[in-house]
Amino acid sequence: MEASSPLRVMIAENHRDLSEVMSQLIDAEPGMQCVASVSETGRVLAMAREARADVLILDLMLQGGSGFPLIEQLTAALPQLRVVVFSGLAHTEEVEREAKRRGAAAFVTKGCDFSVLLEAVRPDTAPKSATAG
Repeated sequence: MEASSPLRVMIAENHRDLSEVMSQLIDAEPGMQCVASVSETGRVLAMAREARADVLILDLMLQGGSGFPLIEQLTAALPQLRVVVFSGLAHTEEVEREAKRRGAAAFVTKGCDFSVLLEAVRPDTAPKSATAG
């Protein structure tokens, strides 16, 4: 990715309204562009390839099944793709551990401030002195 190119972000989210809001917020963010949105597990990998996404924001509860096996498929097929899990599942620590074990680069819980999600999506632009929470 060139320095002047926007970060290409794809959203895999089960809730259409949330996906639309996230897409609008990402497009409004300097240096980011929402390139695709999908709600079904069976379409995520092909769409990520087609959209040439740099980052995937992944809900673990998509139509068609769990996102956990999808993390492994994505990281194996598209090693340059950064997978950021965005989840509202209970037992957050266990879910986060499992997501990261399978290859997720970051984990953000739903209900957080949107800036936390943006920081996870684009960690290279965060100030060097910033600490992750």
